[in-house]
Amino acid sequence: MGARLGIDTGGTFCDFVLLDEEGQIRRAKVPSTPSDPSRAIRAGLDQLGLSRAPAQATVGTTIATNAVIERRGPRVLYVGNEGFTDVPFIGRLDKERLYDLHWRKPRPLVNRRDCVGVAGRIDHHGDELEEVGSADLARLERSLRELGGAGEEVVVAVCLLFSYLSPDHERLTAAAVEAALPDAAISVSHEVSPVWREYERASTTIADAFVKPVVGDYVERVGRELGVEHWNLLASNGGFLRAAAAAAGPAQLLLSGLAGGVSGARYFAAAAGFDSAFTLDMGGTSCDIGLIEDGVERYAPEFDVAFGIPATIPCVSVQTIGAGGGSIAWIDRGGLLRVGPRSAGAEPGPIAYGRGGSEPTITDAQLVLGRLSPEYFLGGRMELDREAALAAYAALGEALELDAHQAALAALMIADEEMANAIRLVAVEYGLDAREFALVAAGGAGPLHARSVAARLGIETILIPPAPGLCSAFGALIAPPRVDRIQTYFANSESLDPVELMGAIGRLAEDALAELGRSVELAEPVLECFASLRYAGQNFELEVEVPGAGDGSWEQLLESFAAEHERQYGFDLPGEPVEVVNLRATARQEQEPLALTDAPGEAAPARSRSVWLGGDGPSEVAVRRRSELAAGERVEGPVIIEEDDSTTVAFAGDSIVVDPSGVLVLRMAER
Repeated sequence: MGARLGIDTGGTFCDFVLLDEEGQIRRAKVPSTPSDPSRAIRAGLDQLGLSRAPAQATVGTTIATNAVIERRGPRVLYVGNEGFTDVPFIGRLDKERLYDLHWRKPRPLVNRRDCVGVAGRIDHHGDELEEVGSADLARLERSLRELGGAGEEVVVAVCLLFSYLSPDHERLTAAAVEAALPDAAISVSHEVSPVWREYERASTTIADAFVKPVVGDYVERVGRELGVEHWNLLASNGGFLRAAAAAAGPAQLLLSGLAGGVSGARYFAAAAGFDSAFTLDMGGTSCDIGLIEDGVERYAPEFDVAFGIPATIPCVSVQTIGAGGGSIAWIDRGGLLRVGPRSAGAEPGPIAYGRGGSEPTITDAQLVLGRLSPEYFLGGRMELDREAALAAYAALGEALELDAHQAALAALMIADEEMANAIRLVAVEYGLDAREFALVAAGGAGPLHARSVAARLGIETILIPPAPGLCSAFGALIAPPRVDRIQTYFANSESLDPVELMGAIGRLAEDALAELGRSVELAEPVLECFASLRYAGQNFELEVEVPGAGDGSWEQLLESFAAEHERQYGFDLPGEPVEVVNLRATARQEQEPLALTDAPGEAAPARSRSVWLGGDGPSEVAVRRRSELAAGERVEGPVIIEEDDSTTVAFAGDSIVVDPSGVLVLRMAER
């Protein structure tokens, strides 16, 4: 077995999971360095004792996501059809906060003055209505030279109507852009997002162009520190891409760091015998909610990087809220306590880090209440300042007429309710009963909050993976090489040709396999095909698997759609026309299965400390080290279980059993 390395460069910590040649797992965790992520990569390799990365190294990163959210990128020039350059600004007629009269629509990643129209039109059948002449392209070149001649870095996004059916006009336009601005990075929509809905396609193409220089610089810096010619980046679909391919199509990285956490949680849930679970991945900056059904991560055909910036990229379905260990507790103008979405991040971090943080955070609250040990944070490599955190919550509590401990409890209750509500919304969206699922607690802060979040949802079983704070890095470690190809194929059941439809699916599958083969050597690849369907007149579609990966029949596909529609919406409409909208083919090469066992550590003397688990005051709670626990051992609550990268909290009446897989299975007391 060759060595593998999984890395997750998060907003607060950078995590490393190494599987060496002997099959042993080694881990490292270092503070993130947002100003230059490659410095944290070098620090982590040093902690692992590596001068260079192994041959298979996969990095999950939020570099593209953060660049879009923070709007930290180059100036974008947008080229669209004449008369349609307002598409990125018109968007959709929806609001992020429906009843907020002061809400303002967010700006796209491009300015109106930087939008240029080009002549020529393709119709909805892919036929040319108006050609793009040489004079039209010459005018476009002049306009682009004028806009891009200020000496600043510019990138160009090209999105023309119906280019997903016929890309010829986009190719001509891209050639003109290259002639006018030979040094500018160019993104064209038929390559980035060849699907219908021009606004979402334009938004995705603009985002791809916007992050290209950022991702390119990241790839160069990280590659230099890893010291290997070929390495991988975790994509939004949970598979990996070669770094060079990812830099060429960086929109595929917009959910990179989030996908790894769900994939890692799915692996450990399956190892413990659970095939359906919600995932709660709570790090230092945010909390990511994922869903696993029947042993498979829930996927989505698109997502919002932030409200007003949709991206039509196949991805692991993840909902993110601003609730992390670094989320700041503050009082709004109405005198109410709020938590997040502002975060102290890694620099300066929570007050207890002693790095200049000045506002109380969730991590500070956990320390004030005794749930976190000031001496054993990061396994004792970092000591926390409890007195500074206590003083900060005393000051916050004074404004609320609460003492420091009550203020800290209130902050945690607000954060827990926000996370529980996020899971409720996911359950409602997919027509699920959360009580029928387990909850996988990942991230450094996830096991601290999971018990309280689960209690609010009626979930009885919580799963804590080994080294939960490094679950996203583990997800990168186990990620398979994967390619998703998607295209719009619009047809109505009353007139479509089933043979042609299945042929189109087959051709898309062949393209996906060919692209995968260009990255890795194929050996029994897994191929799956999907179609997005809807009843005629509906606005959005449901994606269902095509039976037999393209070898099935149209009748089987209709039956699958009707069953999924009834499951999600409670009804189907027999006899109603059905429309096909999009097709998707997924090709992946499964990784060699892993057998992970961590040997129990040496026994340690019994310990306890004063902990606030509720509003009744502190009590003495037993403290155990996870490394002391053997497979099959049962621990009764209340108890705190500490490990290098996380802390698990169980209340009175709860029980924790160590599964043979190493997963802690926490079952709550009956209420």
